[in-house]
Formats: sequence, structure tokens, C-alpha cells
Amino acid sequence: MDTRADPYAAVLGIRSPWSVTGVQLLAQQEEVRVRIALAPDATLRCPKRRQASPRVDTRERTWRHLDTCQFKAFLTAEIPRVTCPEHGVHQIHVPWSEPGSRFTALFESVVIDWLRQGCLRMVARMMDVSWDEVDAIQGRAVRRGLARRKLKAPRRIGVDETSFCKRHDSVTVVSDLDPATALHVADDRKKASLNRFFTTLSQAVKKSIEAVAMDMWKAYIACVRQHVPNALKLAFDKLRVASHLGHAVNEVLHDEHPQLLSKGDARLKGTKYLWLGNPERMDPKKWSSFEDLRERTLKTAKAWCVKETAMSL
Repeated sequence: MDTRADPYAAVLGIRSPWSVTGVQLLAQQEEVRVRIALAPDATLRCPKRRQASPRVDTRERTWRHLDTCQFKAFLTAEIPRVTCPEHGVHQIHVPWSEPGSRFTALFESVVIDWLRQGCLRMVARMMDVSWDEVDAIQGRAVRRGLARRKLKAPRRIGVDETSFCKRHDSVTVVSDLDPATALHVADDRKKASLNRFFTTLSQAVKKSIEAVAMDMWKAYIACVRQHVPNALKLAFDKLRVASHLGHAVNEVLHDEHPQLLSKGDARLKGTKYLWLGNPERMDPKKWSSFEDLRERTLKTAKAWCVKETAMSL
């Protein structure tokens, strides 16, 4: 292609049977309008089955492209619609944009690159488009990625819930732990949220799951037991386990302390945070003074030993 005669075609990657037929500079509107046309003798094909199909009519379409210097750039073309005996009337695909998009592929590629660095609102402001348009571009990129993804049957999966929007909304996230790969994201943290993931799996894939790691949420536990009864291990989040064990030690302390006080024994007075604290972060002097209590035949000391043994797993 002669880039001197047709620079915009070279820059845009426009090839036969498409060609650039005109470029208009609208200085007052700060826009560049590039007109593209399809060769009259080009073979038209159904976008679904790729078979040659007759033309029905044409519709003018416009796409936002990357800026030309300080001006916004737009591509405009008359796009034929064809009729297919199997799929009906459809607009043919164009090589510079994805079906349904009002942006060129190069424009969307830059938006996706920037979304790796910032939020939707920031990218929308920088690219001079609306929040909804950036969100739609992101959605199309996600669908393309999911379509290309090749998943193997997971052996170990992780189930977690996370919150966003200042913790007002929650989502359920399922991941393959070997390697760490997101498999499923669903609104809320209900049994139905996780159930939607398992209903996409075949019985053979469900049987291949050996372990499920999650927090102690009853809805998740019930769903896993329903769909993966053969899972060898149901592993709970260590932080949640520590929280429950710490609560149990505190209950034992609150039960035993009054009993000892009634006998004139105040050994447990003011020791709550010694029993509940992390030994690895405890001041050496406190740890040394705590030794006498730990070795006593107190119910609280026994409960503490159970907690610390569990934390060593």
C-alpha cells in the first residue's frame, strides 16, 4: 500500500475490499472524519455462517477512533445488510470493530490498557467518553477473554465472598487454586450464588474436586455438601478458625474467673489479652510472666493450648 497516497488507510489497517475514500477536517468541531467504502464487487457474507449472501440494503454507521493529534477521529461507512435463509437479515462484520460496538478495536484496546491502571471514571474522563461506554468496552473484553479461556477440571477450589461499594454489596468468588485462577463471580453471598457455579459443571468434573477451601458460611457449606459430596477435604479459612477459637477461650475465661474469685483466687484478673493475643507478637517480658499461668491446671490454660495447637496446623 502506498502510504503517501493513502496514509489513513495504512494507519487504520484498512485493506481491500475496503478503502478510504475521503478525510474531512472539521477544525471548529475539533474532529477528523474519515470516510470508508466497500468495493461494489465485494462478496457479501452472512456474519454467522460465512456463506455468500445477497444484499438487502445499507446503513450508515460511525465509530470513534483514536484521536488524530488534538482532534477526535471518527470513521464512517455505509455497511450492507445481507439476508440469510438460515439466520435472516444481519449487518455484515467490519474488520476495524467488534459487532455492536461504536468504537474501533484500536480505541477499545487503549481503553483496556488504561483500565489496568485506573478506575472506570478516570479512564472515561481521560478518553472523553461516558462511564457507560467504558463499562461496555470492559464487558466486551471480559467476554472475549472468557471465550478464549481453556479450563481444566479443578482439583482444589477456593470459595470466598468479598465486598465493594463501601461494604454495602457482596459477591461470591470461586477460584481454582492450582494455579490461582478465577472461575466464577456471582452477586451476593447466598447458597444460590455458589449453586450457579456448580450447575455449570458436569458430574465428572464435580467428582474430580478433592478439596474446597472457604470461610465458615453456612450457605456455602450446605451448597458444597450438596454438589461435592465426594470432596475429601473441606478446609476453612484459618483466620475464621482463629476467631472462633479465640471466642471459645474467652468464654472459658469468663466462666472460670468468677469461680476462682469466689474462692479468693484472682490469678485470672486482667489476663484476657494474654490469652487472646498472638504469642508471636507478644513482648518477651509479658511472655515470660505469662509462663506461670500457661502451665497451671486451669481450664482457661487448657483451652488456650487447644487454640495454639490448632494455629500450628
